[in-house]
Amino acid sequence: MTHALTRTGPFVGNVLDGFTPSVPHIRYPVTWSLTQEGPNLGLYTAPIDLNLIHAVTSTLSRDWALVRAHSSSRDVSAALPDPPQRFIRWRDLSRLQGEVELTHYPYRGGTEPPATSLPASVLAAPHIAVPTDTGSRLAIGFSDECHAAFISPDRGLVRSILSDFIRAYTQAASGSSIVPDFPLNQHASMFSTMSPGEWQEVRFVQRQRYWILEFVRNGNPRTAHRWVSEVPNGYWRRGWSW
Repeated sequence: MTHALTRTGPFVGNVLDGFTPSVPHIRYPVTWSLTQEGPNLGLYTAPIDLNLIHAVTSTLSRDWALVRAHSSSRDVSAALPDPPQRFIRWRDLSRLQGEVELTHYPYRGGTEPPATSLPASVLAAPHIAVPTDTGSRLAIGFSDECHAAFISPDRGLVRSILSDFIRAYTQAASGSSIVPDFPLNQHASMFSTMSPGEWQEVRFVQRQRYWILEFVRNGNPRTAHRWVSEVPNGYWRRGWSW
């Protein structure tokens, strides 16, 4: 196992008391939820940090991000003044600190794009969080130094973010920088929307000749289904159950 990998990243930097890990150094449940938010999809992931947010949205690196202070600690009613905001290039997201909300704006030359009216909070109004009239594809709410909400009307972008999130977890759990991509684009059931409050947990099991990713709906082991891959250059296929 590559120890430098196991000591870094949100998957090893968070601990939940009472959680039984499938690998000793991952002591926080790795979860996501995918819901329909009006015209948008809402992908909610944990644990995550700004470095990983930057990594899983790297296709937007040329573009702009409108950065606002996160509003989770205050009343998010529209009557309050807008939080301070500024533009940075999307490729610089990992330089940010603390809880933030991000709105994507496309790159259209070297000058900052004009900001448009946005809801008081991404989390409070995910159905209108993405100003698509500007060409925007994504809004993100990052809170508790651990949770992120990715809001987008672009199904392909959300699928790519979730696939990269699973890949990053597999790297952290296995200690290997070489891991097979998880084929979300080939399995619609793994990318179906859930009812509010539902969630999916993924656990990693390592064997000498193969790896297992186990997906559990709402923490219920009866819903578990498994994917198996030969390592390190194999591919994921539906595994056995017992």
